[in-house]
Order: sequence, then structure tokens, then C-alpha cells
Amino acid sequence: MVDAQSRTSRTRWLLLAVISAIYFTISAATFSSLGIVLPSMIRELGWSWSQAGTGFSLLALLVGVASALPAWTIRSFGITGTYVLGGLIMVAGFCLLGMSSAITSYWLATALLGLGFALCAIVPGIYLVNGWMAESRSTALGVYMTIGGLGAVAGPLAANAFLAAAHAWRPYWWVVAGLMLVLTVLASIFVKTPPAAASAPAGGPEGKTPASDWRFREAIRTPQYWIISLAMTGTLLCVLTTSSFAPAHLSTLGVPAALAATVLSTNGAVGAISRYVGGALANRVDPKWLLVAGLAGEALSMLSLSLASHPVALAVFAVTEGFGFGMCLLATALLLVNYFGPADNPAIFGTFNLITTVAMIGPYVGGLVKDLLGGFGALFQGNALLMSLILVLAAFMHPPRGTAP
Repeated sequence: MVDAQSRTSRTRWLLLAVISAIYFTISAATFSSLGIVLPSMIRELGWSWSQAGTGFSLLALLVGVASALPAWTIRSFGITGTYVLGGLIMVAGFCLLGMSSAITSYWLATALLGLGFALCAIVPGIYLVNGWMAESRSTALGVYMTIGGLGAVAGPLAANAFLAAAHAWRPYWWVVAGLMLVLTVLASIFVKTPPAAASAPAGGPEGKTPASDWRFREAIRTPQYWIISLAMTGTLLCVLTTSSFAPAHLSTLGVPAALAATVLSTNGAVGAISRYVGGALANRVDPKWLLVAGLAGEALSMLSLSLASHPVALAVFAVTEGFGFGMCLLATALLLVNYFGPADNPAIFGTFNLITTVAMIGPYVGGLVKDLLGGFGALFQGNALLMSLILVLAAFMHPPRGTAP
């Protein structure tokens, strides 16, 4: 019996290690690396910034649009099949990036990466953690989310170091493709269906609905739902435009590439830490105020980025952007459960994720701003104004009637 329990424990932690490594890698190699490698691709291939920004938008669009896809693939192919399918799609996307010459192949590559990301990231990862590690769910989720967040720390540093050493961008995507292929093979070995999951729907177990729970159709009719959705959409718009254009913007302001990569990695580190800090504070502070704090951080980060030629502004951006994103990510998830209950959360949260895909327009608009105005300062200042307006809406938001205070 002891040996069986020991084997089960090893199975769980090996599984957690593999899915965490996958989350880390795809976080590092997509949103966090593409903005670093993109200027080199543009210089060699002669694309415009609006064309390049469209690829980033496609990446974000497919991640959002496909956010409900894992529930279907888990039911149809199993959790192992979901990871293998997503991993192979990502390998194909990275290979296509490495071979890119025409803009259409770049766009197809980013679309594939977005689709693969949705199949290998948070939705199937949380499904596995909930199924395999129910007795240590908080610890396991903390480990999983933090490792994924650290991918945003490693991505810019790794991409910048590789470009500096190799003086070429294509090999970077081939190396990432090889790493993803290895992780896909490991997933086929170690990712297994949770013991109690065979009879439960992929979206969550069925059960009695508490009196305070809201049905999906009721929840989406409340202004609170739309304010929370708007807050996360605005936050993602800031994150996407930052990932796409901050390296180029900082370069035009005279910030060395190595320092710019360090600043962006600091964003990721602070974002990971802020999720832990926010989780601890949520026991004592209304998550609404955590959201307000996160929105304030995003607004300040965008204003600081527009003025980042000054060392103080650069330092403020390095801290506040990561803080704002991490805190908003946590607070919106908490508020959706606190305000509307867990019973219909899969539908409520899935639609929330779909709404936030509107943010994918950010990189395209940013590319147009660059092409028209010759710089990105006005883009980041506009983002700061938008986040300030959303902050006011969030500050005056109250729980919808019918929920527990």
C-alpha cells in the first residue's frame, strides 16, 4: 500500500513537472520572445510594422478564440491526446517561423502557435492539477502558475542572448521547435487522465448549485460582468502592445538591447510574484481593490514606458507593468467567482476569455501608429488613458444584487 501511494505521488509530481515545463516553454517562446526577435525578422524580410503586428494579433486571437477548445478535445481525444495535439501544432508553428520568408507564412505560423498555446496552457493544466492533486491543489496550482509566469522572465533574456551569440534569428525558432518536440514526447508518457475524471465533464464536476450562484445568462446581463471583462481586455491590450513593440520603442529611445530585455524580464518576475501577493491579500482585502491597484499599475506602466528615456521612468515601468498584469489576472478570476459563484463558472469564465480576445487588435493598431507617426509614444500614452478610465469604473463597482456580500 505504501509503495502504491509512493508511486502515485511520484506520478503526480512528474506530471506536474512536465506540464509546468510546457507552460514555461510556450510562455517564454511565444508572447515573451516574439517581440525580441521580430525587429530582426522585419529588417531581413522587409515587412512593415503593421504587417508584423498583425502576426502578433493572430497569435493572441487564436489563443482567445480556441480557449474553449480543450474541453472538446479532452472529451474526444483524452487529456494526453490534447497535449500531444497541441504540442505538435506548436512544433509546426515554430518550424514555420524558422522557414518564414513571405508574410503569409509568418501569419500562419503565429496562428498555429496561438492554437497550440490554447491546447497546452492553463485550461488543460488546471484540469490535471484539480484531478490529480486535489489534496494539495493550492500548492500545486501555485507552482504551476508561477513556473508559467517565469517563462515571461526567461523568454526575453534567452531570445536576446541567442540573437547576440548567433547573429541570426532563424536558428532560434528551430531550437525552440526541438525543445517543444521533446516536451511533447514527455507529455505522451507522463500526462494521464486523472483517476476521478473519467466520469466527470471536462468543464468541471456536476453538483448542486448554491443559492448565491448565478446562471450564465443572468451573469452576462450585469454591468459588473462587463466591467470585469473590460478590465482584463484593457490589461491584455497593454500587455500585447508592450510585448510587440516595447523592445523597438526602447531601442529608439537609446536603451541598450540587453537592458531592454532585462526590463521586460523584470516585468515577468514581478507579475509572477504579484500573483502570490494578491492571493495572500485576497483573504483580507476585497478583490475589487486588488483589481483597482492592478489597473493603476498598468496605467502608470504605460505612461512610464512612453517616457522611458529617463532612468526613473524605465525603472517604474519595469515594476508596474508586471505588477499590473499579475494583479489584474488574479483579481478578475477571483471577482468572477465571488460575484457569480462557481456553478456556471466554466461558461462564465470561457465567455470572459473570448471577450478579452478583442485585445488582439492592439498590436495591429500599434503597427499603424508606428507607420503613421514614426514612433510608439502616443500608443502607450493612449493605453494609459484607457486604463485610467477603466480604473474609475472598477472603483465604483459593487457586487451585483443577489450575491453574498
